[in-house]
Amino acid sequence: MAVVEMQKVRLLTHRSDADAALAIVQRYGAMEFLELETPEQLTKSNEQFVHADSLPRLQHAIAFLEPYAPKVGLVKTLREGTQIELSEAAMTERLRDLDGTSGVITDVEAVQVELSEVTETIRQLEENRTALKFWKDLPIRIADLETATTRTYLVTSEKHEDSLESRLKSALDDSAITYELITIDDTAVALIVEKAVPVNDLVKTAGAEISSTPIGEEEPSIEIVAVEQNLAEAKGSQALLHDQAEHIAHTHLKNLQVTAELLGWQRDAHATKEMGAATKSTLVFEGWVKANKQSAIVSDLEGAELAAILEAIESAEDEEPPVEIENGTWTEPFEVVTRLYGMPGHKDLDPTAFLAGFFFLFFGLSLTDVGYGLFLMAVSLGLLFLAKVPRYVRTFAKLLFFMGLASASVGLLFGGYLGIAPEALPSWLLAVQLFDPIGNPLPVFYLALALGVFQIMVGMVLKIYSEYRNNRLMTGLLDQGPWLVMFFILIGYLAATLGYVTFISTDQIVNLIYVGIVVIVLASGRKGDTILQKVQSAALSLYDSIGYFSDILSYSRLLALGLATTALAFAVNLIAEIVAGSVPYLGPVLALLVLIVGHLFTLAVNTLGAFIHSARLQFVEFFGKFIGGTGRQFTPLARSEKHVVAINDE
Repeated sequence: MAVVEMQKVRLLTHRSDADAALAIVQRYGAMEFLELETPEQLTKSNEQFVHADSLPRLQHAIAFLEPYAPKVGLVKTLREGTQIELSEAAMTERLRDLDGTSGVITDVEAVQVELSEVTETIRQLEENRTALKFWKDLPIRIADLETATTRTYLVTSEKHEDSLESRLKSALDDSAITYELITIDDTAVALIVEKAVPVNDLVKTAGAEISSTPIGEEEPSIEIVAVEQNLAEAKGSQALLHDQAEHIAHTHLKNLQVTAELLGWQRDAHATKEMGAATKSTLVFEGWVKANKQSAIVSDLEGAELAAILEAIESAEDEEPPVEIENGTWTEPFEVVTRLYGMPGHKDLDPTAFLAGFFFLFFGLSLTDVGYGLFLMAVSLGLLFLAKVPRYVRTFAKLLFFMGLASASVGLLFGGYLGIAPEALPSWLLAVQLFDPIGNPLPVFYLALALGVFQIMVGMVLKIYSEYRNNRLMTGLLDQGPWLVMFFILIGYLAATLGYVTFISTDQIVNLIYVGIVVIVLASGRKGDTILQKVQSAALSLYDSIGYFSDILSYSRLLALGLATTALAFAVNLIAEIVAGSVPYLGPVLALLVLIVGHLFTLAVNTLGAFIHSARLQFVEFFGKFIGGTGRQFTPLARSEKHVVAINDE
């Protein structure tokens, strides 16, 4: 419908009613708060959030439990949804008594601490087991590795032409150190030296390294058995703790998530207090509110008998309000495309209603297949009527339905049926077909260019209307009017050349073209303060013709994408046919698999391409004609509704 009108407001509330007032505002999700500069006589609210300590503990417990949540299939998730519906009274009741939640959090923290300790124990045992494996063949008690005068090292290296023992002896003999070697195998040797003797550099010289000393008292072979037993016990305890975590997650995780979200709403509302100013008894806020929601918020504040006032105030002359858009039932799904581009300026038109028809048609021309379109429609209807999904998913599902409808509708006219050859189709389907993009692509090319010309001209008209809304009608007429007339003249010239127009000759139309060029130059030449600037502006205006020509050619991508869809679908069918005839017995099964996987892949790739390029035509070739720039996104104080959906009290 339009860019939502914003009203700057001031909210004044008594400290005792501030939380309740902000909760009402938050429920509407229609007011954005501004950081208020604090005069000397005012201060910032320094109240601490009541649940400042418990909420982080709750969120930490949820993060710990989420990996243990019961695995739910996609079908069940779609059927049952991920959100819980609660009335305002039920939400209040949940937050009134948090003792049960606190008990669950304590249990989770206890399991987490024990699990952390057991996990650390397992890590240490596994490290010790790894170290013991190097020492397992050494017949020396670990307690005896270090005596009052000597120390035993385990030296290891990779296999080499020279034995480790010989290399180590050579390095040690050169250093005149008293030592003893016990050979374990080709890659491990026990080295016994005096306790104070440094041997690290000598061992490195021999191309070896010293293994870490294991923990224990007895011989390594005995300690390994003990470590294995302790490791088995620790892993048993770990498994038991995992079971406890799974039980808690299965029983309490959803309730914890709901409670955390409700407390998160309170935290967000409380954080808003820091954006306002405070006296000893009152809080003052300023912000922007949707004008169509202001009276409802005021009514609820009065109905709750709160000491709170929401009043309109004047905005500064250079202050720009945030931007939000709202559309009707049929055009709302296409807001997805607009929001990808960004919000229009607060003085611009909302382009959603104008792009809806073009995007619908362009997507259909890009996908051009009845089968793919029906599949998209089926998925969309399943999400809308058989699944419980969040609001934003429902909005996208509606857009998906229109995308499927567009593809199926255009597919009828283009003869696109999952890549099936025309001669294999029933005669009544062929009777509906108007275009053959494979056999004769030129008519489709001309159609794409014609649609481009039409959309660009619509953009010019919308620019004039936008300027009119901003009290600059003459500017709009002088900037866009001459070019708009020139487009009509050129269309007339083409029609006369093709014989569709006979009341005027092509020579006369050429003269009109010259007149149009002069008008464009004169209209553009009004800009600039000096004569040189006016001449420069007039000359550059003719350069716009290159931009318009480039924009129109961009619409040829519609033909390319439509051809790609048909060609890929045909290729999938051809591959399936070859597989069916070349593989004995399993051929038909493999061919069916090729058809399913191939067409799903083609559908995914071409749907994505059709969406991206149809959106690009809106963003670059259309929006640039009448949208001055992007506005600041409206970010109101609102409820997240990830796990909870508020419903009206009965």
